[in-house]
Amino acid sequence: MRTQGRTAALAGSLLATAAVATSVAAPPATAEQASCAAPDSRPTVRFLDADSGVPNRTAAGGCTVNDLVDDEKAWSDHGAFVTHVGEVTRALTGSGVLSAQERATLMKTAARSGIGRPNGPSPYRTIFDGTRASFEKWGYVGGRGFALRDDGSVVTVNSPAGGGLGMLWYTAERFGDFSLRLKFRDERAGDARSNSGVFVRFPGVDPAANPECKTSDPAWVAVNCGHEIQINDTPEGGGDDPRKTGSVYGFADLDLAHARPTAKGVWNDLEIRVVGQHYTVIRNGEVINEFDNVPGIPFPGRPADPGTSGRQFERGYVGLQNHDGASVVAFRDVRVRDLTETR
Repeated sequence: MRTQGRTAALAGSLLATAAVATSVAAPPATAEQASCAAPDSRPTVRFLDADSGVPNRTAAGGCTVNDLVDDEKAWSDHGAFVTHVGEVTRALTGSGVLSAQERATLMKTAARSGIGRPNGPSPYRTIFDGTRASFEKWGYVGGRGFALRDDGSVVTVNSPAGGGLGMLWYTAERFGDFSLRLKFRDERAGDARSNSGVFVRFPGVDPAANPECKTSDPAWVAVNCGHEIQINDTPEGGGDDPRKTGSVYGFADLDLAHARPTAKGVWNDLEIRVVGQHYTVIRNGEVINEFDNVPGIPFPGRPADPGTSGRQFERGYVGLQNHDGASVVAFRDVRVRDLTETR
């Protein structure tokens, strides 16, 4: 059950409204009970790193098969996970969503996935679930802020009007080798598109503690010493930023065709994998960019900014960007998975 909290304000221009969320302790929903505000739209059913190849169809409540198999959480043991998948796929076969052969393929893939085994793949941990409690683990620096909404999302806001770049960042932990997954949606009014981004592997937000980042603005420590994974489906040409969604900003840039854009108002699944200094960007289940963060690469066109030699951190924070006053981008379901074992 979703519950509504009271309105609150955080840190100047950081705006927060009442939050709603599902209890993380709740058992997995059955295929008949589930309801998904932002369904997993990846094309095939996956069990973490194991791809079944079975089409990821929509079931009851707007959820997809990927939502219902619930592979991301921490399971007590492998048998419990496989039993759950068996129950879900039996119901979906009975309702015509899956064929008997597809169910058999999913059961085999679940069995070989290793999910729930002591030496199996790590689960995801949610660091923003739409509740105010999770939101309060995030800090804010910069100009324009973010609003927490009662649908479980957080959205960029033009407040204070005329403020500069703003960043919401997860203060509780730095991450080493990881997969960061979240959903984002362009909500800008009219025909124009929004610009935003996700910062990873930055050392903090204190300019005095990070003089090598060459800035006095806390929000720009992430810009100059981390990597920004761009969110930007604006058209090519004109005055829009040529670096499109999935670009490792300035160092491995994509054009619009390679960004695999979607229409406005559509929730997109974005996964950013960082293992060692290798970066992989996955949009809606498709790898759209890879980058090796080797030392010695200057920032193109900005010689005063640190190049890759100044961005060699083995651990760092993650954050969400509020780029400008006209852009409106919403985020939800932010979670992180430890990939240390994949080195």
